[in-house]
Amino acid sequence: MSERVLRLSTYRKKDTVNSFLSLDDYDDDNMNDVLRYVRKINGTDHPKFEGKTHFHKLIVTFNDNIEALGQIASNPNLERWSILVHDSMSGNGRNFHSVQHVFDISAGADPIQTLSAMFHDCVYYNVDGGLNLIINHILRGIIVEQSDPVQLVETDPINDKLLAIVVSIFGFKSGQILPPFGGLNEFLSAMVAAREFEGTLTLQHIVRITACIEATIPFRKLDEKNRSAPQRLFERLQVTNKDFDIGFSEEELVDATQVAHELANRDVANFCTDDTAWFLDNTWKLLPETNLTMRGSTVYTISEYQSALTKINGFFGFLNPEVVYHNFRNVPSDAIVRGLYERVEANLFAARQYIRAKLVGITMLASLAELTGGDAPIALFMGDLPASVVPGSEADNSGEESNNLGDILQMECPDPRTFGGPELYDDIFDLLHNGRKSDSQFDLKNSPLAAYLYGLVGDKGMERSVAFIVHPMTKEASRDFLNSLPSKAVSTIAKICAKFAVSRHAELIELAAKYTVLPFVRPSIADHALKYDSYTISE
Repeated sequence: MSERVLRLSTYRKKDTVNSFLSLDDYDDDNMNDVLRYVRKINGTDHPKFEGKTHFHKLIVTFNDNIEALGQIASNPNLERWSILVHDSMSGNGRNFHSVQHVFDISAGADPIQTLSAMFHDCVYYNVDGGLNLIINHILRGIIVEQSDPVQLVETDPINDKLLAIVVSIFGFKSGQILPPFGGLNEFLSAMVAAREFEGTLTLQHIVRITACIEATIPFRKLDEKNRSAPQRLFERLQVTNKDFDIGFSEEELVDATQVAHELANRDVANFCTDDTAWFLDNTWKLLPETNLTMRGSTVYTISEYQSALTKINGFFGFLNPEVVYHNFRNVPSDAIVRGLYERVEANLFAARQYIRAKLVGITMLASLAELTGGDAPIALFMGDLPASVVPGSEADNSGEESNNLGDILQMECPDPRTFGGPELYDDIFDLLHNGRKSDSQFDLKNSPLAAYLYGLVGDKGMERSVAFIVHPMTKEASRDFLNSLPSKAVSTIAKICAKFAVSRHAELIELAAKYTVLPFVRPSIADHALKYDSYTISE
């Protein structure tokens, strides 16, 4: 397939038909350069190293890249580093920032970037619940013990020059509180790398690696002096180079800054993919990292899931594409970066529509729960997840009635768009209906309830309903939210939920009956109201 026809997940209305924008729609001589850069940071043109095990790949990667820098690492060191990375990135909360992540972002990278990638996420303080035993030992004397929030010790360049250098590169101050979303994890990860590589690599190597890890602090805006993150890093490298007599030339400092921000761009490469389903897959892997209740569990409440979606909906709603990717002194070129911004905006647009529909779906369940007794496990209202999703479970081949809401909805109403078709994006409906790339341990890859509602009410209906969403849902908010949806849809879902939530069967059936008799009037979907009104879920 020609690169020029790769799909880019952005949306345009063309003659009232909504569709993904193909790269063919661009009249841009720079597009090939953008594609080449995307392939570079995604590692597309470099076959991924297929070792026998993660440990095997880690040991070989460390060894090969240390040798590429003209140094030699002992087998005990190679083993210790590999155990450190494997142990720190294999925790229960590490769904996205796992061991595989370091190989994904370092495919085709240079030795400094690759060694930086090995350590750049070894500390994920809030997700991991602090420091593990190995890292806690390595970082002794770096942070004030049992400090909350985490506080840097008083630094002394004479007694700990390496710590003072890393603090200088990060622009931190002696004794300061380390910002949890502004460099805490990256700083501590860089200190692990610096201390572990001391004695094997040169000081210049360690400074370059520290700069790379600093650059992976994500989503940073221009500061009050209108300086970008790369410019600020470069200036700190200049100061560090002078204060500690590192010995870099000006050209080498420029190169160190450019190399660092290429690694940073690799770290967020999924934002510029042309595969929206894959982008959403990676997004979903982040949910358990920031939501403790979803880590490898199917036992969480409706409100907990609504909370997770509310947070990620807010994040994507305010994320500016221009803070995702960076360049320094036209590397990569400004034109390439503009092309990356377009790709980011396209994926953010798709993600916003997708997450909004998911949020409306879960809020319907939250409202039904609130009006019939309060929050409850999501499985009480939706039924069990399929056996293929739940670890350790076996497929049910008994031939009995379907055991989840999604199965019933898809059997009874396989394509709600047939009831009149409000204005919507077919690509978003397909993502909801057919699913992301893969299942997760806490969620289906497809979203039958969200697809059902999106297919019925379309974009205007979704926009109307989102305005009534709060967390946690109150009884008043629940009634307002349900009243924003087609009454027949509320009745339908309440009846299906009553099949599973037997302890609330009477309340749900009463609620379904109430909405069955309500007049079907919704401004955003009035044109297809009569068609849908004739639909009846089987009792």
